[in-house]
Amino acid sequence: MPQPAQKFLWLFCLAFTGFLAGRAEDAQKVTFHVQLIRGADSDKPDDPSWKAIGPKLNKNLRTVFRWTNYWEVKRESATLAKGKVAKLRLTPERTVEIKLLDPPNTQIRLFHNGGLTRCSHQPIRQHMTILGGDSKSGDPWFVVVRRDKPLDAD
Repeated sequence: MPQPAQKFLWLFCLAFTGFLAGRAEDAQKVTFHVQLIRGADSDKPDDPSWKAIGPKLNKNLRTVFRWTNYWEVKRESATLAKGKVAKLRLTPERTVEIKLLDPPNTQIRLFHNGGLTRCSHQPIRQHMTILGGDSKSGDPWFVVVRRDKPLDAD
């Protein structure tokens, strides 16, 4: 019959093994932050709930696109394991799906009214993927998928 010290050691080893297995599973998961962004030349957003984007994203967008201001319409996060898909509804019309493929690759798919509008395959190590298009009113929209957590505007 095992001694109390042996029982304790056995239980400790069992618990530690479970802890390590859980940590290994968590290490294989990747968190993505998704932002729906609108571009505009106006100094105020069309909707008072929209927020100015942070300085890092603002710099990235302004060096490529012509709009003077960018507004965050919605922000979501998803944590994925390999082979899993996150489907995030950003607006009633816009949905993004993120799938973690064989690391380090991801598949990002944008949908508008249920129809696929963009598809991108990116390595996880890229910190930011920007996909977008025009709305019927001609206002640009962007979906930003990134690994780092977005900062609020200064």
